[in-house]
Amino acid sequence: MDIYSIQQYAFGGLWFTIILLLIALITKHTHGLFIARFPSEFVKDKNDPRYENKRTIGNRYMKFVFKDVPPFFIGFLIIILMTYFV
Repeated sequence: MDIYSIQQYAFGGLWFTIILLLIALITKHTHGLFIARFPSEFVKDKNDPRYENKRTIGNRYMKFVFKDVPPFFIGFLIIILMTYFV
């Protein structure tokens, strides 16, 4: 595998982790309802108890991503830096 292929995989992984982190950040801002509700509906359903299960799942997703994705992000970033400087 050549350096160009490694860089392509690393950039793909970096973008994928950035997208996951952005979705988790928005989910944190909306208290777990970003994936379940449209932004216009989120405001009126923010404290509705009918959406507690969706809120719980969104919060679990957020905690999983914030705990497990940053090491991959850092790893992909290190791989990219190594391919440019080595």
